[in-house]
Amino acid sequence: MHMFAKLANFIEKYSKVIIALWIVALVCSVPFILKSDEVLEYDLTQMSGLNSESTDGQKLIDTEFSNSVDLSEILVIKYNSADELEQAKALFAEFSNLLHAKYGDDVKAAYYGEYGKVDPTKSGISMIAIEAADNINISKETGNIRNIVSEAKTNTNSTLTTYVTGNSAINYDTEISSNEDIAKIDPLSIALIFILLGLFFCALVTAVMPPAVVGMAFGVALTGLYGIGCIMGVFYITKVLILVTMLGAGCDYSLFIISRYRDELKHGADHSTALKTSVQWAGESVFTSGLSVIIGFGALSICSFSMVRSLGIVLALGIVIALVAALTFTPALINLIGEKVFWPANIDKYNKIDRGESTGVYATICKLSKKYFAWVAHVTRKYAAVIVVVGIVLMAPMVYIFATSDDSADMISIMPDSESIDGLNTIMGEADGGMIMPTYIVLELNDSIVDKAGMIELSPGKKVPYLIWKDGALATTVPTIMKISQELEAKYKYATDDDGNKVNGIVSTISGANSWQILYNVAEQEIASMIGTTPTPSVVNHALVEKLPSAVKAPIETLLSTPIGEGTLYDAPYTEIVAGTGVTVENIIDGILNVSTGIISDNGKYVKMMVITSEKPMSDNTMAFIKDVREDFHGEGGYDDKYDLIFASTYVGGISAIMEDVSNIVMQQFDVIRTVVIIALIVLLFLILGSYLTPIRSMLTIVCSIMTTVGLTHFVFGTMMDVPVLWLVPIVLFVVLLGLGMDYDIFLTTRIRENVLRGMNNHDAIEDAVRQAGPVTSLCSLIMGGTFLTMLLTNSSMLQEFGFALGFGILIEGLLMVGFMVPALMHLMGDWSWKGPKFLNKNRAE
Repeated sequence: MHMFAKLANFIEKYSKVIIALWIVALVCSVPFILKSDEVLEYDLTQMSGLNSESTDGQKLIDTEFSNSVDLSEILVIKYNSADELEQAKALFAEFSNLLHAKYGDDVKAAYYGEYGKVDPTKSGISMIAIEAADNINISKETGNIRNIVSEAKTNTNSTLTTYVTGNSAINYDTEISSNEDIAKIDPLSIALIFILLGLFFCALVTAVMPPAVVGMAFGVALTGLYGIGCIMGVFYITKVLILVTMLGAGCDYSLFIISRYRDELKHGADHSTALKTSVQWAGESVFTSGLSVIIGFGALSICSFSMVRSLGIVLALGIVIALVAALTFTPALINLIGEKVFWPANIDKYNKIDRGESTGVYATICKLSKKYFAWVAHVTRKYAAVIVVVGIVLMAPMVYIFATSDDSADMISIMPDSESIDGLNTIMGEADGGMIMPTYIVLELNDSIVDKAGMIELSPGKKVPYLIWKDGALATTVPTIMKISQELEAKYKYATDDDGNKVNGIVSTISGANSWQILYNVAEQEIASMIGTTPTPSVVNHALVEKLPSAVKAPIETLLSTPIGEGTLYDAPYTEIVAGTGVTVENIIDGILNVSTGIISDNGKYVKMMVITSEKPMSDNTMAFIKDVREDFHGEGGYDDKYDLIFASTYVGGISAIMEDVSNIVMQQFDVIRTVVIIALIVLLFLILGSYLTPIRSMLTIVCSIMTTVGLTHFVFGTMMDVPVLWLVPIVLFVVLLGLGMDYDIFLTTRIRENVLRGMNNHDAIEDAVRQAGPVTSLCSLIMGGTFLTMLLTNSSMLQEFGFALGFGILIEGLLMVGFMVPALMHLMGDWSWKGPKFLNKNRAE
C-alpha cells in the first residue's frame, strides 16, 4: 500500500492522540521559547568556524596584547567652538565619575582625543573610549551607558550632541531594532495569510487553521534554535527568516492538503475517502516539496562558518517541523471537524458556485479565477513556444545584471538607522571612519625587541608606562617597522581638496612601533638642515609633540612639562633620567607610544600596526585596501620576503579583514554547496517523478528565477537606491528559492503526473493541472511571497534586501515561471517529460 495511504489510515485512527502530542510538545517548548533570544548573535565577526589570516591575527591580538585600546564602545561629543570644547571636557569628567559610581573599576572611560575636519580646537568631536572588564558584556550595557551620558549632561547643564557608538553599540542597536522588526512583521504576515485564505475559501476556520498550525510548529522550532544556539553561534536574522519561512511554507503545505480535501468532497467523495485521497496525493506533493526545501537548507551545514552553518540547520529543522505538522496535525484536525473546516461556507456552496448558481463577491472572484486559469491553460498550450521566447527575452536584462554586478561585504551600510550609526557618520564627518574599527597588521618577530616594560610612579598616585629596548632592536627591527609604516602611509595616504574633503587615497594614519630616539634624531637633522645649526632639545621636542596623534599627545606633553632645573624636560635630551624613576625620558615616551597604545605585545615578540582608514569599515574601497596591503606583505618580493630575517609571520586583520575573509571563504564553499543542492534535488525529483528530463527542466527554470531575482535586487537596491547588496543575499536566496520556489513546480508537476498516470495524454494532463492546481499554487506563492515582502517594512536595509529578494523571487517563480513557463515548456517537451526508468514508472502506476 502507498506510504501516504498508510499515513492517512493512521491519522484517521489516532487523530486525537496526534493533536494531544503536538500540544504537549508546544507546552514543553515554552521555557526554551522564552530563552531563545539569549543565544542569538548580532556581531557577524564573532561567529566561529572560520580559519583565516584575519582570525589568526585576531587570536594573537586577543592573547598577546593586554594593553590594546578597546574602541568597541565610544562616547562621541560634538562641539562647535572652543567654549563648547571646554563643556565637552567637563561632560567627560562628570561622565567618568558617574560611570565609576555605577561600575567601579569594571568599566572605565579613557579620553581618546579631539578630532576635527579643519581645526579641532575650534570645532570637531571629543572621543572617549569606554573599556570594560572581561566579566562585563559592554554591548548589553549600552542602554545603561546612554542613560549615564544623559545624567551627566543634566548635571553639567550641557546641550552638546552626544552619541554612544562603536561595534558593541551597533550590535546593541541592531538587537533592539531586530526585536522591533519581528514585532512589526509578525502580525502583518499573519493578517496577510488570514486575508488571502479567507478570500480563497470564504471560510473563517480555514483562514485561521494554517497559521495556527504553523504558530504551534514555530514554537517547537524555537526549542531547536535554542539548542543549536548553545552549541554554535546563531545570527539574529535566522530567527526572522525561520519565522517568515515557516509561516509561508507551513501555510502552503496545510493549504494544499485542505484544498485537495475540498476538491474531493466537491467531486462527491465521502469524508473518509476525501481525507485519505488528500493525504495520499497532496501529502506526497507536500512531502516532496518539503524534502526539497530541507535539502536546500541542510546543504548550508557544509559551510565551516557558523553563521551560515547554523542558518541552514535551523531553517531545515523549521521546515521539518512545519512539514510534519502539516502532514499530521492539519489532517487530524480535518478528520475531527470534517466539513466544518470550511465554516461558514460548505461544500454545497462551493458546488453552486462551480455550477454558476450562486452570486455575490466570492462567487464573482471564483468565476474570474476560473476564467483566468482556463485562459492560462489555453495560451500555454497554444502559444508555448512564444511564451518561452518572451520569457527568455524578459529575463535577459536581469540575468545580465546578475552576471556583471558585485556583491558587497559592507555590513555598516545596511545596518538599521540608530544612534550608533549616526555616531559613526559623525566620526566620518570630523575624523576617519576606520577609527572605531581599525585594520591591524600583526607582525610576528623572530626575536623579542623588549628588554623591560612596565609602570613607574611619576608622581604620587600617577603611574606611567615605560619601555627599554633590547640591545640591537633600534639598529634593525624597530627602524624597519617604522620604515614599513612610513612607506605604506605614503602609498595609501589620502589627500584633501581646498574644502578639506578627503580625495584619492584611503589611509589616514598607520601607527606601528616607534622609538623616540629615532624620531628625535630624524627631526633634529631636518630642523638643522633648515636653520643651519643644531637645534636645542626644546625645539626638537616641541616639533615632535606637534606631530603626535591626539591619543598620545596629552600624556607626552604632560611628561615633558615636568620641571627640571630652571626649565622642563622639554629642554632636556631624550637621554635625561627622570628624577626618582631611574628611567630616561626616552623610556617613558616609548612606553606611552608603544605600551599604553597596545602596539607591542607583552613579551615583545609581536608588533601591531594600527591602520586608520578614511572611509568607514567594510566599504568597497576599504576592502580593496585590505587586498592591496596583503599583496604588499605576502606577494612576490613583498615585505615577508624582504624582511624574512626579522618577521616570522605577518597577518592583516581587524573587523574589515575578517569580513573580507568570511565573504571569500563562504563564497568558495558555496560553490560546493550549490553543486550538492542541485545534484541532490535532481536525484530527488528523478526518484519521485520517474523522469530523466523533468528534474533538469525544473532545475533550469528555478535557476533562471534566481538569477533574475538577484539581478532585480541589484538593480533596485544597488542602482536605484545606492545601497550595496550584501554577499549573503544571493546565498540565502539560492537555497531558499531552490527549495521553497521548487514547491510550486512540484505541486504542478506532480498533479500533471497524477493525471498522466490516470490515463490522460500529456497536453490534456497539463491543461487540467493548470486549471485545478493553478489557483492553489498561485495562492501559495502569494502567501509565501507576501510574508517575505513584509520584511520591507523593517528598519534594516539588510532585512529589506532579504525580504525583497525572497519575496519577489517566490512571486516570479510561483506566478510567472510555474504559471506560464513550466506548462509551456512541458507542452513543448511532450511525452519526453515522462521518459524514465521502467521500474520507477511501474511503481508509480501501481
